[in-house]
Amino acid sequence: MGQTLAHRGPDAQNEYIEDRIGLGYRRLAIIDTKGSFQPLFNEDKTIVLFYNGEIYNYKDLRSKLTKHLFKTDGDGETIIHWYEDHGPEGFKNLNGIFAFALLDKKKQQLLLVRDHLGIKPLYYFSNGNILAYASEIKAILPVLRSLKVKISSNNQTIQKYLLTRRHDDGENTFFQGIKRLPQGSFLELNLKSMEIEIEPYWALKPDHSLIAKTDEENIAKFRRLFVSIIRHQLMSEVPLGTALSGGLDSSAVVMAVNRAIEGNIGSIKDEDRQTVIGERQKTFSARFPNAANDETKYIDIVTRASSVDSHLVRPQRQEMWPDLQTVIYHQDEPMISSGPYAQWKVMELAHKNGIRVMLDGQGADEMLAGYDAYFFVYFRELLAKRDYGTLFQEVVNSLDILWKYLREKIAFLIGIKKSFAIKKLFNFETKESNKSNSTNNNLNKRLQEDLFETSLPSLLRYEDHNSMAHSIEARVPFLDHRLVEFVASLPSHYKIRNGWNKWIMRQALKDLLPEKILKRRWKVGFTTPEIAWLRDSATEVRKIFNSESFNSRPYFNTSVIKAKFEEFVAGKNDESMVFWRIINLELWLRIFIDK
Repeated sequence: MGQTLAHRGPDAQNEYIEDRIGLGYRRLAIIDTKGSFQPLFNEDKTIVLFYNGEIYNYKDLRSKLTKHLFKTDGDGETIIHWYEDHGPEGFKNLNGIFAFALLDKKKQQLLLVRDHLGIKPLYYFSNGNILAYASEIKAILPVLRSLKVKISSNNQTIQKYLLTRRHDDGENTFFQGIKRLPQGSFLELNLKSMEIEIEPYWALKPDHSLIAKTDEENIAKFRRLFVSIIRHQLMSEVPLGTALSGGLDSSAVVMAVNRAIEGNIGSIKDEDRQTVIGERQKTFSARFPNAANDETKYIDIVTRASSVDSHLVRPQRQEMWPDLQTVIYHQDEPMISSGPYAQWKVMELAHKNGIRVMLDGQGADEMLAGYDAYFFVYFRELLAKRDYGTLFQEVVNSLDILWKYLREKIAFLIGIKKSFAIKKLFNFETKESNKSNSTNNNLNKRLQEDLFETSLPSLLRYEDHNSMAHSIEARVPFLDHRLVEFVASLPSHYKIRNGWNKWIMRQALKDLLPEKILKRRWKVGFTTPEIAWLRDSATEVRKIFNSESFNSRPYFNTSVIKAKFEEFVAGKNDESMVFWRIINLELWLRIFIDK
C-alpha cells in the first residue's frame, strides 16, 4: 500500500504492526521537518497515530495540554493528547485539514477521522472480517486482490454520473464496496467484534449567536476571520505558492497573502521566511491564448497590483491525451470535465518550481453563492417570502445575469445551439434526477447541499489528488470551518445583494482587491477550451469509441454515441461534457477494472 502512495509522501515512510493490526504512512514534511516522524505515541504508548494534513491551531491547543509530555515540535502529537483529554468530541476543536488513524489500545478501538469539510480524503473497505483504509482508493486495491476480493465497478454510481453528472456526493465511490468517510465524521472499529460505527463529530448548523446586528459589524468580522485564516495557513517550513486563476476568490487569497507578507507573519518562523516565501510570493496560473475562457487580462491585473513572482503554464490539447490516463489514475475516479486537467498542469508547474504548499480559492463559490444559478434560487426565495420589493430590486440589478441565461435558452429554441436527450446514449432502464425541490427556493439550504453533496466534494477530490500527485499540499482558506459556520449563519442577502453575489466578501475585501477584480461578474476558474479541444481531438475520440473494450460495455448505446459525436464535431450540438464523461469512464474502466 505504501509504495502506491509514494507521491503523497516522498520524505519518509513507516509502518506499525501488532497482532492483527497494520498501520502505515507516507510523509510530506511541512512542519517540524526534522522531527515528528510517525507513528506518534502518547506517553505510555497505548495510543498510536498516523496522520496526514495540518492542524493550524495546534499551538493554541498545545498550550492547554499542560499535563502532557510532548516529544516533538509538530502538530500531529497534539491530536493524541487532545483526544486523551476530550475524546472524539474534541475532534471538532481541531482547525485544519486532516485525515488520521488513531489506535486506542486500552479501548481496543481504531478510529478513522476526516476533517470538517472533507478537504483531506479517506477511503475504506470493510466486510466484517477486515478493514482496509487509505488516502487514495488505489492503495486499497492491492489488499483486496491479495484477499481474492473481486474489484468491480459500482453501477449505480456510474449511472448517476453518466445521466446527471453527480459524483462524490455520498459515501459510495465508483468501486463496489469501497466507501469514502463522510466529512466531519469518524469511523470507530471495535477490534474485538470487527463491527464499525460512523458518527459525526461536527455538522454545519446556522448559529445566530455568530451574527452581529449591523452590516458593518458582520463585514468587519468576515475580514478579521479571513485575514486570520490566511496568516495561520501560511504555516510552513517549506516553499509555499498560490494558485491564481484571475477570479475573485483566488485573487483575494493572493492579495491577502501579499498583505501578510508585507507585515509580520507570526506563523512563519524568521529563520524559515526566505525558504517558504522568498523575496516575493509565487503565483501559478493557466492561460489559454485566444480562447473565450482565457483569464490573462485578470491574472495580469492581480500580478501587477501585488508584484508577485508569476509563473504561467499554457496547457495544450496535444499534451492532454498522453497525460489523460495518468491524471485519471491519480484521480482514482472519473471527472466530469477537462477543467481538472488545467489544475493538473498548474500543480505540475508548481512542483517544477519546488513548491510544497499551495493556497487556493476553492470553496468560496459554494459558500458565498458564486454561480449564476444561485441568483434564481434567491429570486424564488424572495417570491416564496412575498418580498416583492426586494425581488424587483434584485431582478433589475441582475439583468445582465438574466440576459445571459435567456440568451442560452433562446439559442437552443431557435437552433443556434442544439442538444439532445442524453439518456438515449445509455442503456439504463431508470432515470435519475439531479434536481432538489427542497432547496429550489432556499438559498442557504442550496449552498449547504452544494458544500456537502453536489458540488464541492468532487472539486476537493480533484484538488487534493492533483496536488498530492505532485507532492504538494493544497490549502483552501475559504473552507476554514469557522468561516463556513459564520457565513452559513448569515441571511441570504449577505450572499446576494444589489445584483452582486459574494456581497459580504466584496465589501470586506474591497481595499485589498483591484477594482476590476472586485467588480468581476463572470466566473471562469481553472477551465479549458473544452468544446474546441474535443472537436479538434476527433481522431483520438474515435479511436476510443471504436475500441473493442468500449463497444463491449453494457452502459453505452454505442451507435447513438458515435452518431451524436459526429454531429458534435460538425457543430450540430455542444454537448462536450457528456462525451467527456463517456471518455473518462471508459479510460477509468481500462485502468482500474479491466485489469
